[in-house]
Amino acid sequence: MNMKKINRGLWSLALGLVIAGAFGISGCSIDDSVNQSPNGISSDKIKSRDGMLGVLVALQSVSGDFYSGDRSRVNSIWSWQMAGTGQGRQQPVGWNSYVMDVDGPTNDNWLNGYRGVKLANDILTIAPTVNFGGDNDKARATIMGIAEVYKAVIFGELAATYGSIPIEIDGFTPALFVSQSQAYDEVQRLLTSALSRFDNATTIQQDLNFQGDGAKWKAVIHSLKARYFLHVKKYAEALNEVGNGIADPTGNLMAIYTDNPNEVSPWGHWTGNEGEPIKVEKTYMDLLKSEVGDKRLDEYFNKNADGNYLGFAAHGEAGATADEMNPDKVSGLKKYSQFADDFPFITYEENVLIRAECEARVGALPNAVTAVNVIRTEAGLPDFASTDKDAAITEILKQKDLQLFLEGQAYTDQRRTGTTAEQNVPKRWIYPSSEKNANPNTPADNDALVNVLVGP
Repeated sequence: MNMKKINRGLWSLALGLVIAGAFGISGCSIDDSVNQSPNGISSDKIKSRDGMLGVLVALQSVSGDFYSGDRSRVNSIWSWQMAGTGQGRQQPVGWNSYVMDVDGPTNDNWLNGYRGVKLANDILTIAPTVNFGGDNDKARATIMGIAEVYKAVIFGELAATYGSIPIEIDGFTPALFVSQSQAYDEVQRLLTSALSRFDNATTIQQDLNFQGDGAKWKAVIHSLKARYFLHVKKYAEALNEVGNGIADPTGNLMAIYTDNPNEVSPWGHWTGNEGEPIKVEKTYMDLLKSEVGDKRLDEYFNKNADGNYLGFAAHGEAGATADEMNPDKVSGLKKYSQFADDFPFITYEENVLIRAECEARVGALPNAVTAVNVIRTEAGLPDFASTDKDAAITEILKQKDLQLFLEGQAYTDQRRTGTTAEQNVPKRWIYPSSEKNANPNTPADNDALVNVLVGP
């Protein structure tokens, strides 16, 4: 990783624009002198309590856009939850056929991820030198713990998306890429370190989710550890974590958005400002309609002008009607479609579904069925019953696909379990131009996992 591509304009972006907007979200007061000149911020101001709190808000904002932006859009299309329609802009239509160019979403996603890593690293490097006042040790531990969590999520999702990634960055020196397995090991190390820090937590108003509540952060960490163990098929290890994971929806970790121009959600922007060029795919809509009474149908989508829920037949599905091939007749997005709609990093429901799958895989089928029925009940569906392990896992993965709508985990699950909608779905993203141009260590995109049609 060559940080020249990341550092250029980072402080201007993150501390000049992102922080200025995100302070409005948190309602907190920060010393104005921290941000008097975004292009020439005093290092003394950054190396202060206010400076660290400002970087913390920027980290949350950048991480949220990374998780819910291009990563969510492309993965939703490659998992056949959504499809490009050609309305508003043409680019997403190519994603239906797995076209990806090195200067598009793969580049933006990579840069957003490593901007977050840069901000997290700044906190982890600078915070030990800062005097945080009366709650000095606790404030430092809390801020550093939060930074490690977001860094772990970014590395986990970058590893899931690209495979081999850099995890050690030393100034402008082109970084080495480690294996996907090593990247996941680093994710677990970061989460373990963060877990210990929250033994000494204190109130931090600039923590946009939990205001420094150590118990809630610990639960999030256990759920994240379970997710990333699941990614690498360590089912017993994942099961060991979920018992201490998120216990109810009040513990969900969210990316926070508002109606203010610099604080709108990525999906809200594309729905409200871009002409809704991505709509629900027929395959996903049919799955959601497969059981009568599923509450998620109305939660996720708007009926079309004829009063129907319809998905777009982007892949030539057999039996598609004329209306299902007409983007104007396809249901519009409701969930996450507004500027101020928060977006989940990880939730109680995901924790339940991880438990369900892992219980099934280790042979505790009754426990698996009980867990998946928590989700079915929430969706307004009758209980599932089966004594067949494979049938239970199929049902659990179906409910996870439906429940974690747009969260990007369906793409990872489908690759892991060999259940992609068709064989030629790419198994990873290509590396972006920014990294290829700056870092000679960037791997070639010639492995068997890459099946994209490289665009211009």
